[in-house]
Amino acid sequence: MEIELNTLLVALMFVTILSMGIGNILTTLADIFNNATSSTRSRGHIAWIVLLLMVHFNLFWHTKAILDVEDWAFPGFLLTMAGPVLMFFATSILLTPPPEEFQPSLDAFFARLGRRFYGMFALLQFWIVAVSYLMAGAFVMTDLVNVLFGLLALALVLNDGRRLQAIGVWLAWALGVGTLVVRWLVHAA
Repeated sequence: MEIELNTLLVALMFVTILSMGIGNILTTLADIFNNATSSTRSRGHIAWIVLLLMVHFNLFWHTKAILDVEDWAFPGFLLTMAGPVLMFFATSILLTPPPEEFQPSLDAFFARLGRRFYGMFALLQFWIVAVSYLMAGAFVMTDLVNVLFGLLALALVLNDGRRLQAIGVWLAWALGVGTLVVRWLVHAA
């Protein structure tokens, strides 16, 4: 398989930006799980961090779609890079350590942090749908998952209540795991 130089460079940039986010998440998770004292993150916060790692892996898996593009122009490059950049910003927001004044109430810190994260996460989901539509020329069934993730994220932006936050993380995990199971069953068949 021969790959055009521009295609290779775009794929390398895409993977590099995603890898920076993955590295940041792994470093944070290592700190959380290796720490002998109690965590500086709430359970919901940690659940979103692990889920975001899975989203990184999922987006990384789609790098092959970049390799299938034969002719690149600068606007296409910018559109393609927007996703990993949104993912990196969402990751940076989510990995923000709580200041000392929030240590007694980690849930309150995550609720405050969550609005910015959920907004960035919603943008990422809608970017995925837009790029998928532009590349495939139609709305495909897997885009429905991203639309649902985006709508969930928007609902969480608009309501920062702790109860909805807890329900939101469960819904996000159910959606993510359900999607993985369905994809695995489809590929196994």
